[in-house]
Amino acid sequence: MIKKKRNKIHTFERLAILLLVIGLSLIICLGRACNLVYKNGSEYYHKALSQATGSGTVIAARPGNIVDANGTLLASSKKVYRLILDPKVMAETEETYPGSTDKTVSLMSEAFGIEATELAGCFRDNSKLSYVRFGGNTILSEEQVETWNTLVQNFQDEKTQWNKTHNEDKIRTRVAGVWFEEEYRREYPLDNVLSKVIGYTTEDTSQGILGLELYYNDTLHGTDGREYSYVDENGVIKSEVTAAADGLNVETSLDANVAEMLQDTIADFMENVGAKRVNILVTDPNDGRVIAMASDTDFSLNEPSRIADMFTEEELQDPASTFLLQEAFRGRMDQLESMSVEKQREALIQQVQSNYAVSGTFEPGSTGKSLTLAAGIEEKIIGTDDRFYCDGSILVDKYTIHCHQEDLCGDLNPMEALGRSCNVAFVRMNERIGPDIFSKYQEIFNLGQKTGIDLPGEANTASLIYKSDGLHAIEMATNSFGQGYNVTMLQLAAAYASLVNGGYYYEPHVVTRITDSAGNVVSEHDPVLVRRTISEETSEYMKEALRYVTTKGTACLIAPKEGYTLAGKTGAAEKLPRGTGKYIVSFIGVVPVEAPKFLIYVAVDEPDVEDQSSSVPAQQLVHDCLDKLYSYFNIYPETEDDAYSYDWSKLRDSSGDSDSAGGESFIDDPDGSVNWIEDTASENESPSEE
Repeated sequence: MIKKKRNKIHTFERLAILLLVIGLSLIICLGRACNLVYKNGSEYYHKALSQATGSGTVIAARPGNIVDANGTLLASSKKVYRLILDPKVMAETEETYPGSTDKTVSLMSEAFGIEATELAGCFRDNSKLSYVRFGGNTILSEEQVETWNTLVQNFQDEKTQWNKTHNEDKIRTRVAGVWFEEEYRREYPLDNVLSKVIGYTTEDTSQGILGLELYYNDTLHGTDGREYSYVDENGVIKSEVTAAADGLNVETSLDANVAEMLQDTIADFMENVGAKRVNILVTDPNDGRVIAMASDTDFSLNEPSRIADMFTEEELQDPASTFLLQEAFRGRMDQLESMSVEKQREALIQQVQSNYAVSGTFEPGSTGKSLTLAAGIEEKIIGTDDRFYCDGSILVDKYTIHCHQEDLCGDLNPMEALGRSCNVAFVRMNERIGPDIFSKYQEIFNLGQKTGIDLPGEANTASLIYKSDGLHAIEMATNSFGQGYNVTMLQLAAAYASLVNGGYYYEPHVVTRITDSAGNVVSEHDPVLVRRTISEETSEYMKEALRYVTTKGTACLIAPKEGYTLAGKTGAAEKLPRGTGKYIVSFIGVVPVEAPKFLIYVAVDEPDVEDQSSSVPAQQLVHDCLDKLYSYFNIYPETEDDAYSYDWSKLRDSSGDSDSAGGESFIDDPDGSVNWIEDTASENESPSEE
């Protein structure tokens, strides 16, 4: 009995302790709640009231501008207004003040040019709604809204004046149920100039679609603000505003004047010569700044939806037959043909918008010989006085590689080999260089790696070059003269710049600095030196060797005017599948040689000529560009003795009046088994990377 009584007492004690703990917890929570209410009660109260009985309005942030190096506007923003109606308020106002609807509709029709019957119908049919976007998306200009405000103010003034003298016949109508949401619309003053570099945005400017607009979307867009109203404890309507933070301005190294010159030159070329595709890149070889990019498919940034107008109705009915799609899906035509016509059109538009200089990959052809020579000279494997014999062909394993020159090249030193673009000589050079060093210098020149440019969509070419263990005899031979591996125009331009600027590889870039709306500098984007590729001594030799190409070598068709200097290299790469006679021909060079001011790289895809393997079309295009760019960059002929003179007397001219194939070879392939590009490389290509 006593034991049961003790157990009962212990149970009561445990229950009391539990109740005490619960009570203390409740007191602590209550104290915490009171403290929060004391400190933040007003904020919570306002938020609750705003959600229950208030309203909020977004305050649009003004997107920043994009400007070129001269301060020319490339992209700007214009404030517009979305027309919002409040039919519920209008109905209530009409009930108390008859005639208000007619008066409001009349003023709106006058200010906005909208049919009064449409406006009246919208008020009538939505009388229970407080928020209606008239017409779904009616956008008004600042001028239209100003006209509206003036008309409303005039009505109010006239009403007040009338009512002062007409006590028995006062005007009771009111203007109600109309307000506006502020927005911004992107404008591109130069329309299609630099279109693929600048890019464009969604209609409400909230998201960039491509180019700088996409890459710097967060910087340009800014942060929207908000104005919200609430009812305080006394029933008074109050409002609070969180200001918008406008977007920042993006200043670039681009030059719209240069871009327009390039566009005009491309247009003339397409009219007089023609090609499947043409792209031109101009950079500053001294620090990696991009000056201009232009193509034959630049499109209107103000009306990007009209890209389809660039194609015929027949092409749109069968997009798979167009060159751009066939190139994008090369090797995967079954995938393209299995797509619906609508999907093919989308892919076609994507290809038009794609910035080929950044995202397109191709074999560089003989322009790649410059890198081969520079590697050999830098490693002292190739001496400047060494001789390489060409008797018209060379046997590599079971393959015979023929020289493109009609006349026998004979004994050539390295500069002559580059000037004559002799494939046999370069095969012999690469035999000395070997796969390990050749692969090492491809990495040093950043081939197979992204450049890091501040533009979206840069192609990944890691799978499009051979590693040292894959460079067998035939691969070393073809790679020596720029076939068998892929680059982008931007990659090769950056590598080539280091050949002529003293050996400095700079990261290509477009944006130079970010500023706020007051012009204050937020951040500087200084040139980024990535690495040293070659020595000053090797660079000086390469400048002379490339100058020789344009004076006595294969690029003599664009020999500079008297007093000017130009250093560059032609190229022509036969496209896959081999044997179709389809080529990409190119030229890359700098002006002037002694102190380069700009680098120009031209790529012409399948020129409309009988012999596509000839680099003549590319040389012609470069020549026409240089005629305009010499004066624009204030490059004038030297009046004194050429400080960059070289003894050409011991060097021979290139045979013929052109390079025949830009340094292309003809290979006897008895088994048809030369694997120019690894199969995995072709399979990894996507429509955006071509």
